[in-house]
Amino acid sequence: MKKGPNVASQQLKNLQTAAGQISTTSTSTEQQAKNSSQPGSQSSYAKADILDAVNFTFMLMRDAFPQQFINAFPSQDSRDRARSLWAKGLADLHPQLIKKAAIKSIKESKFLPSLSALRQLCETRYEDLGLKDPLQAYYEACRATNRTREGFWSHLAVYLAAKETGWQLLEGEPQNVALPVFERNYEILCNRIVAGENLEGEMFKALENHAQMDELRKAQIAAEKKLRKDMKQHGINPDGGRDEFLRMMEDL
Repeated sequence: MKKGPNVASQQLKNLQTAAGQISTTSTSTEQQAKNSSQPGSQSSYAKADILDAVNFTFMLMRDAFPQQFINAFPSQDSRDRARSLWAKGLADLHPQLIKKAAIKSIKESKFLPSLSALRQLCETRYEDLGLKDPLQAYYEACRATNRTREGFWSHLAVYLAAKETGWQLLEGEPQNVALPVFERNYEILCNRIVAGENLEGEMFKALENHAQMDELRKAQIAAEKKLRKDMKQHGINPDGGRDEFLRMMEDL
Protein backbone atom coordinates (compact mmCIF):
# COMPACT_ATOMS: atom_id res chain seq x y z
CA MET A 1 0.00 0.00 0.00
CA LYS A 2 1.35 3.41 -0.93
CA LYS A 3 2.00 5.96 1.76
CA GLY A 4 0.14 9.27 1.62
CA PRO A 5 1.92 12.37 0.28
CA ASN A 6 2.24 13.89 3.76
CA VAL A 7 4.09 10.83 5.07
CA ALA A 8 6.43 10.74 2.08
CA SER A 9 7.10 14.48 2.35
CA GLN A 10 7.94 14.09 6.03
CA GLN A 11 10.37 11.28 5.16
CA LEU A 12 12.21 13.50 2.70
CA LYS A 13 12.26 16.36 5.19
CA ASN A 14 13.78 14.12 7.86
CA LEU A 15 16.39 12.85 5.44
CA GLN A 16 17.26 16.40 4.42
CA THR A 17 17.69 17.28 8.09
CA ALA A 18 20.13 14.40 8.53
CA ALA A 19 21.98 15.42 5.39
CA GLY A 20 22.18 18.92 6.79
CA GLN A 21 24.00 17.56 9.81
CA ILE A 22 26.57 16.00 7.54
CA SER A 23 26.92 19.33 5.73
CA THR A 24 27.54 21.06 9.07
CA THR A 25 30.23 18.52 9.78
CA SER A 26 31.83 19.36 6.45
CA THR A 27 31.96 23.03 7.43
CA SER A 28 33.93 22.20 10.54
CA THR A 29 36.02 19.84 8.41
CA GLU A 30 37.14 22.73 6.24
CA GLN A 31 38.55 24.57 9.21
CA GLN A 32 40.23 21.40 10.48
CA ALA A 33 41.76 20.80 7.07
CA LYS A 34 43.13 24.34 7.06
CA ASN A 35 44.57 23.85 10.53
CA SER A 36 46.18 20.55 9.54
CA SER A 37 47.96 22.26 6.64
CA GLN A 38 49.74 24.77 8.86
CA PRO A 39 53.45 24.37 9.68
CA GLY A 40 54.01 22.65 12.97
CA SER A 41 51.19 20.14 12.51
CA GLN A 42 51.69 16.45 11.74
CA SER A 43 54.78 17.09 9.59
CA SER A 44 56.86 18.86 12.28
CA TYR A 45 60.17 17.14 12.96
CA ALA A 46 62.15 16.56 16.14
CA LYS A 47 63.73 19.77 17.39
CA ALA A 48 67.08 18.05 17.91
CA ASP A 49 67.14 16.88 14.27
CA ILE A 50 66.31 20.37 13.01
CA LEU A 51 69.06 21.89 15.18
CA ASP A 52 71.49 19.28 13.88
CA ALA A 53 70.61 20.22 10.29
CA VAL A 54 71.00 23.94 11.06
CA ASN A 55 74.38 23.35 12.75
CA PHE A 56 75.46 21.38 9.68
CA THR A 57 74.36 24.26 7.46
CA PHE A 58 76.26 26.86 9.51
CA MET A 59 79.38 24.67 9.47
CA LEU A 60 79.24 24.48 5.68
CA MET A 61 78.67 28.24 5.36
CA ARG A 62 81.58 28.98 7.67
CA ASP A 63 83.94 26.71 5.70
CA ALA A 64 82.73 27.75 2.23
CA PHE A 65 82.39 31.51 2.85
CA PRO A 66 84.65 32.27 5.82
CA GLN A 67 84.87 36.04 5.45
CA GLN A 68 81.19 36.47 4.57
CA PHE A 69 80.28 34.26 7.52
CA ILE A 70 82.32 36.37 9.95
CA ASN A 71 80.82 39.57 8.56
CA ALA A 72 77.29 38.20 8.93
CA PHE A 73 77.84 36.64 12.37
CA PRO A 74 80.74 38.44 14.04
CA SER A 75 80.20 37.03 17.54
CA GLN A 76 79.23 33.76 19.15
CA ASP A 77 76.08 35.42 20.48
CA SER A 78 75.01 36.49 16.99
CA ARG A 79 75.65 32.99 15.67
CA ASP A 80 73.61 31.41 18.46
CA ARG A 81 70.70 33.79 17.85
CA ALA A 82 70.88 33.13 14.11
CA ARG A 83 70.87 29.37 14.65
CA SER A 84 67.80 29.67 16.86
CA LEU A 85 66.03 31.81 14.26
CA TRP A 86 66.91 29.45 11.41
CA ALA A 87 65.77 26.43 13.42
CA LYS A 88 62.36 28.05 13.90
CA GLY A 89 62.17 29.13 10.26
CA LEU A 90 62.98 25.63 8.98
CA ALA A 91 61.06 23.59 11.57
CA ASP A 92 58.47 22.34 9.06
CA LEU A 93 61.08 20.95 6.63
CA HIS A 94 62.66 17.53 6.64
CA PRO A 95 66.16 17.70 8.22
CA GLN A 96 67.69 15.82 5.28
CA LEU A 97 66.19 18.34 2.88
CA ILE A 98 67.83 21.16 4.83
CA LYS A 99 71.21 19.46 4.65
CA LYS A 100 70.88 18.77 0.92
CA ALA A 101 69.84 22.38 0.31
CA ALA A 102 72.87 23.60 2.29
CA ILE A 103 75.22 21.50 0.16
CA LYS A 104 73.53 22.73 -3.00
CA SER A 105 73.79 26.36 -1.87
CA ILE A 106 77.57 26.28 -1.48
CA LYS A 107 77.95 24.53 -4.85
CA GLU A 108 75.76 26.90 -6.84
CA SER A 109 76.27 30.28 -5.16
CA LYS A 110 79.19 32.61 -4.53
CA PHE A 111 77.42 34.20 -1.61
CA LEU A 112 76.26 33.21 1.84
CA PRO A 113 72.64 31.98 1.55
CA SER A 114 69.89 33.70 3.49
CA LEU A 115 67.19 31.82 5.41
CA SER A 116 64.63 32.50 2.66
CA ALA A 117 67.08 31.40 -0.05
CA LEU A 118 67.70 28.12 1.75
CA ARG A 119 63.96 27.55 2.10
CA GLN A 120 63.57 28.03 -1.66
CA LEU A 121 66.24 25.42 -2.29
CA CYS A 122 64.27 23.03 -0.06
CA GLU A 123 61.12 23.39 -2.13
CA THR A 124 60.22 20.17 -3.90
CA ARG A 125 60.61 20.35 -7.67
CA TYR A 126 58.09 17.72 -8.61
CA GLU A 127 59.06 17.38 -12.27
CA ASP A 128 62.67 16.65 -11.25
CA LEU A 129 61.39 13.68 -9.24
CA GLY A 130 59.07 12.39 -11.95
CA LEU A 131 56.07 13.46 -9.87
CA LYS A 132 52.91 15.40 -10.61
CA ASP A 133 52.33 18.66 -8.77
CA PRO A 134 49.91 18.35 -5.79
CA LEU A 135 46.82 19.58 -7.64
CA GLN A 136 47.29 17.19 -10.57
CA ALA A 137 48.01 14.35 -8.14
CA TYR A 138 44.79 15.20 -6.30
CA TYR A 139 42.79 15.05 -9.55
CA GLU A 140 44.39 11.70 -10.36
CA ALA A 141 43.39 10.33 -6.95
CA CYS A 142 39.82 11.61 -7.24
CA ARG A 143 39.35 10.12 -10.73
CA ALA A 144 40.95 6.75 -9.97
CA THR A 145 38.70 3.80 -10.79
CA ASN A 146 41.04 1.21 -9.28
CA ARG A 147 41.78 2.32 -5.75
CA THR A 148 44.25 -0.42 -4.96
CA ARG A 149 48.02 -0.38 -5.00
CA GLU A 150 47.87 -2.32 -8.27
CA GLY A 151 45.89 0.45 -9.98
CA PHE A 152 47.38 2.65 -12.69
CA TRP A 153 49.19 5.38 -10.72
CA SER A 154 51.65 7.90 -12.05
CA HIS A 155 53.62 7.33 -8.83
CA LEU A 156 53.16 5.29 -5.67
CA ALA A 157 53.14 8.55 -3.69
CA VAL A 158 49.79 9.50 -5.23
CA TYR A 159 48.19 6.25 -4.08
CA LEU A 160 49.68 6.42 -0.58
CA ALA A 161 48.64 10.06 -0.14
CA ALA A 162 45.10 9.27 -1.30
CA LYS A 163 44.89 6.22 0.96
CA GLU A 164 46.07 8.20 3.98
CA THR A 165 43.69 11.07 3.20
CA GLY A 166 40.79 8.65 2.89
CA TRP A 167 38.73 7.75 -0.15
CA GLN A 168 35.55 8.88 1.57
CA LEU A 169 36.99 12.33 2.18
CA LEU A 170 38.24 12.62 -1.40
CA GLU A 171 34.94 11.48 -2.86
CA GLY A 172 32.51 13.12 -0.45
CA GLU A 173 34.03 16.52 0.30
CA PRO A 174 34.52 19.54 -2.01
CA GLN A 175 37.99 20.39 -3.27
CA ASN A 176 38.54 23.28 -0.84
CA VAL A 177 38.12 20.80 2.03
CA ALA A 178 39.83 17.66 0.70
CA LEU A 179 42.73 19.20 -1.26
CA PRO A 180 44.61 20.74 1.72
CA VAL A 181 44.55 17.41 3.54
CA PHE A 182 45.69 15.46 0.48
CA GLU A 183 48.32 18.05 -0.40
CA ARG A 184 49.88 17.94 3.05
CA ASN A 185 50.11 14.13 2.97
CA TYR A 186 51.49 14.22 -0.58
CA GLU A 187 54.15 16.79 0.32
CA ILE A 188 55.30 14.69 3.26
CA LEU A 189 55.72 11.72 0.93
CA CYS A 190 57.53 13.82 -1.69
CA ASN A 191 59.90 15.16 0.95
CA ARG A 192 60.68 11.61 1.99
CA ILE A 193 61.42 10.70 -1.62
CA VAL A 194 63.89 13.60 -1.80
CA ALA A 195 65.42 12.46 1.50
CA GLY A 196 65.82 8.93 0.13
CA GLU A 197 63.51 7.34 2.69
CA ASN A 198 61.23 4.33 2.29
CA LEU A 199 57.71 5.51 1.45
CA GLU A 200 56.04 2.48 3.01
CA GLY A 201 58.37 2.05 5.96
CA GLU A 202 58.57 4.72 8.61
CA MET A 203 56.64 7.35 6.65
CA PHE A 204 53.33 6.64 8.35
CA LYS A 205 54.76 7.78 11.69
CA ALA A 206 54.70 11.29 10.28
CA LEU A 207 51.15 10.87 9.05
CA GLU A 208 49.40 8.90 11.74
CA ASN A 209 49.11 11.70 14.32
CA HIS A 210 45.87 12.96 12.81
CA ALA A 211 43.96 14.02 15.89
CA GLN A 212 41.93 16.55 13.95
CA MET A 213 41.15 14.15 11.13
CA ASP A 214 40.19 11.47 13.66
CA GLU A 215 37.64 13.86 15.11
CA LEU A 216 36.36 14.58 11.61
CA ARG A 217 35.96 10.90 10.83
CA LYS A 218 34.17 10.29 14.12
CA ALA A 219 31.77 13.13 13.34
CA GLN A 220 31.14 11.77 9.85
CA ILE A 221 30.50 8.27 11.18
CA ALA A 222 28.10 9.64 13.81
CA ALA A 223 26.21 11.62 11.17
CA GLU A 224 25.97 8.60 8.89
CA LYS A 225 24.71 6.42 11.74
CA LYS A 226 22.02 8.94 12.55
CA LEU A 227 21.02 9.14 8.88
CA ARG A 228 20.72 5.35 8.68
CA LYS A 229 18.69 5.30 11.90
CA ASP A 230 16.31 7.95 10.56
CA MET A 231 15.90 6.04 7.33
CA LYS A 232 15.06 2.85 9.17
CA GLN A 233 12.56 4.66 11.40
CA HIS A 234 10.73 5.78 8.27
CA GLY A 235 10.73 2.38 6.65
CA ILE A 236 13.55 3.03 4.22
CA ASN A 237 16.28 0.43 3.77
CA PRO A 238 19.62 2.34 4.04
CA ASP A 239 21.36 -0.41 2.07
CA GLY A 240 18.73 -0.57 -0.65
CA GLY A 241 20.68 1.54 -3.14
CA ARG A 242 18.98 2.67 -6.32
CA ASP A 243 16.12 0.15 -6.05
CA GLU A 244 15.18 1.58 -2.68
CA PHE A 245 15.37 5.11 -4.08
CA LEU A 246 13.05 4.19 -6.96
CA ARG A 247 10.62 2.55 -4.55
CA MET A 248 10.56 5.69 -2.43
CA MET A 249 9.90 7.81 -5.51
CA GLU A 250 6.98 5.56 -6.43
CA ASP A 251 5.55 6.14 -2.95
CA LEU A 252 5.60 9.84 -3.64
